[in-house]
Formats: sequence, C-alpha cells, structure tokens
Amino acid sequence: MNAPAAPDPVTRVAALVARRAPGHSLEAPFYVSEAFHDLDVKAVFARSWIFAATEAEVPEPGDYVTVAVGPYSVIVVRDDEEEVRAFHNVCRHRGARILNEERGSVGNIVCGYHHWTYGVDGKLRHAESQVPGFDPSCFGLKPVHVRTVGGLVFLCLAAQPPEDFDEFAAKVEPYIEPHNLSNAKVAKQVDLVEHANWKLTMENNRECYHCAGHPELQRCYFPLYNFDEGDVPPALRPVTSVS
Repeated sequence: MNAPAAPDPVTRVAALVARRAPGHSLEAPFYVSEAFHDLDVKAVFARSWIFAATEAEVPEPGDYVTVAVGPYSVIVVRDDEEEVRAFHNVCRHRGARILNEERGSVGNIVCGYHHWTYGVDGKLRHAESQVPGFDPSCFGLKPVHVRTVGGLVFLCLAAQPPEDFDEFAAKVEPYIEPHNLSNAKVAKQVDLVEHANWKLTMENNRECYHCAGHPELQRCYFPLYNFDEGDVPPALRPVTSVS
C-alpha cells in the first residue's frame, strides 16, 4: 500500500500558520524552512517600506548604491536634478544585472552585456540595432517606489506600497531632522551581519526583558510607532508633569 503523499510546501506553510498559538514561540520551520524564507520575502520585505541607504551615500548626481532585498537588486541613484531615484537593477534587454558594485558614480547606467544605456533618470538612451518603430520610452528601467525622510532613504518593491509612509515620516522626522543627515558625510560604514533568521532578532528586540537594565538606551527612544499606550512599557512612556 502506497504511503500518502507529503503535503506540498504551500499547504504545509498554511497549516503551520493556521495552528500558530498567539503568545507562544513559533514552530521551528518558521525560522529554518526555505519555504518560509520565500514567504517572508514575498509577504513582508517585498511589500513593506525598507530602509535602504542614507542620502549622504549618494551626495552628487550619478552617485549610486545597490541594495539587495532577498533575490531583488535595486539601484538607488541621485539623478541630474538631484532627486533620489530607485530602479530594479535589471536590464530591459536580456534581464542582465547592470551594476555589480555596491556603490559608485556613473554618467549613464550602462549594461555590460549589450551596452543598453540608461540615464540616471531611468530612461533608455541608447539601444543599438533595433527594429523600425522601436520606442525607447517603453523600455526604461523599471522604477521602485522611493521616499526620503530626514536624510534617510526608504524603498518599497510593491506595485502599491503601504499608504502610511507620511504618517511614519511625521512621527520620526522631528527627531531626525536636527542631525542634518542630508548634508552629512560618510566617514565609516560597519555592517553587522547576524547569522540568524530575522524573526529571532525582532522577537528579542520586542520582548523587552532587557529594557529595564538599559535605562540609557530607553532615553533615546522616540515614541513607539503604532503601539497602543497600554502596550508601551512604563519606562518608555512620555513623562507627564505633575502639578
């Protein structure tokens, strides 16, 4: 007698999510399963606003950084009008990766495969040997939603990004703006790589067992975004004057 077929990854993921117990640890596959990793990228990172860079990393027109979000590569570049833009790092001809360095400066964005050439505004400027009627305006780099607040650059890969960015910006900008990050210079960059699933990091950050032991850290927090007052630990609540 044949054994029943194992459930496909989508069915298994759905079952694990359905039996998740609020307030309890997640089951192991949430942290180690490749299917869950793919779901995390698709359902969380590809649909959310992600901090990508600082404006100080792209100070002049043509300056760029490349940012990886899961399997996606994004170019963050300052255009000739000094606006920060973001594009998928994919040539419209054969889908080749265009910029391979983490950062640099360009006059135009040129694909090394067949030299399709794009401006820093994403428009296709040169594509050799095309058929009659070829319209370059239809083959610019695919844009990525990008917003800046207080010198910080955020991007979103979704076709329709979350609509709460203005609300978020209004909350955090008063705390960031005095540091004048838009006109800062990068002196050193240190990348902290955690060899763990991102959910473990976030759970540790949010459980706040260690909050009471770090009062100096608590003093630098701005009001916690989207938390109800009752969910904020007493030490992090605004100080009210007593008459």
